Amino acid sequence: MKKKIAIFLAARSGSKRLPNKHTLNINLNYTVIDLCIKRLKKAKLVNKIYLCTTKKQIDNKFINICKSHKINLYRGSTNNVLKRLIDCAIKNSIDIIVRITADCPIIDPKLIDDCIKLHYKHRSDYTSNTLKPSFPDGLDVEVINLKALLKSQKISKSKLNKEHVTHYIQTSKLFKKYNYKNTKNYSNRRWTLDYVEDYLFLKSVIKYFTPNIYFSWKDLIIAEKKNKFLINIQKR
Repeated sequence: MKKKIAIFLAARSGSKRLPNKHTLNINLNYTVIDLCIKRLKKAKLVNKIYLCTTKKQIDNKFINICKSHKINLYRGSTNNVLKRLIDCAIKNSIDIIVRITADCPIIDPKLIDDCIKLHYKHRSDYTSNTLKPSFPDGLDVEVINLKALLKSQKISKSKLNKEHVTHYIQTSKLFKKYNYKNTKNYSNRRWTLDYVEDYLFLKSVIKYFTPNIYFSWKDLIIAEKKNKFLINIQKR
C-alpha cells in the first residue's frame, strides 16, 4: 500500500520581530505567503498542501489565503506545534509529512523532491537538509514519518519538542536519519524571513528575477557573482 505524503506549511501570526510578515507584499502581485505556496506547488512528488495554523482569531486571515490557492487549512493547538501536525496527519490519513515553514518564501521545490527521493531511498524516519547545514538558511526541508512523530511525542514531553516539533528526533539515536548535504557549503547565506532587513533583501531578490518567480536557489547563487546586493551573509 502506497504511503500518503503531504506538505505541511507551518504559519501563524503574532511575530514580534516582524508583525504580519506572511502577508507583506513581496512584489506587486504577491504577498510572502502567496509566493511560498506558489513555489511549493511546483514540487513534483507531492501534490497535497495543508496550511497548519492555530485557532486564534488573528490567524483567521489564512482561511481566504487557502481558498484563493485551493489548498487545505488545518487549525490546531496554539503552542503545541507537534500536536498540531500530528492531529492534522491523523485526521487526513497522512503517513509522511514534508514540513516547511512560511518563513521560507523562496523555498526550492526541487530540494523538496530531492529530500523525498532520499527519504524513500534510505528508508529513513527523518530526512532533512538541516542536520548538518550546507544550504542557505531559508531552504529548510524536513521529511518525517508520522510514526516517528508519534514516538517522539510519547517519549519526550519537553516544551522544546512541542514547539520545535523535530527536536527530539534530531537529537535521539532511536530514529533512522539522513542529512542531505550540498557539495559546497552555502549555509552562511540568510534567505529566511524574521526581520525587516530580511524582508528588504528578499524583496530585492524577487524584483531582480521578476517576472520569473520560479527561479531556483542555484539561479540566485549564480546571480550573486555579478550582483553584490544579492549576497546576504548571516550575521553571527
